[in-house]
Order: sequence, then C-alpha cells, then structure tokens
Amino acid sequence: MTKSELQRLIGQRIVKLRTQKGWSQSDLARACNKDRQSIERMENGKVAPSIYLLYEISVALEIPISELVTL
Repeated sequence: MTKSELQRLIGQRIVKLRTQKGWSQSDLARACNKDRQSIERMENGKVAPSIYLLYEISVALEIPISELVTL
C-alpha cells in the first residue's frame, strides 16, 4: 500500500464516522479547532493527518483513535 492510498483510506474512514454522527465537515472542524478546508483536504486524502490531529478527531467524535485507522 502506498502512502497516498493509506491517506485516502483513512480519509474515507473519517468521512464514514463523521457522517454516522450526523456531522458536517464544518462541525468536525469546529470540534477540532481547525478550518473546514483542512478537514476536507484530509478526508480527500490530499494531506496526511498528524497523529495529534487523529487524536483530536477521535476525541471530538468520542471514539477510540484505533477506529480511525482500522481499515
């Protein structure tokens, strides 16, 4: 698996978990104190999220961080 494939898969996973909660990208961005465009780029696999951003997202979504990287 390449880095870009992994970024895309993690992004898709975040989209799935975010939408299950009924949140928009803006909702998640607000909860993580980020801008919506940063969330969009990450979800589209254009940037690799830092481990700290994954932690912030897991806290915001109230899920274990392992759920974000379970492929």
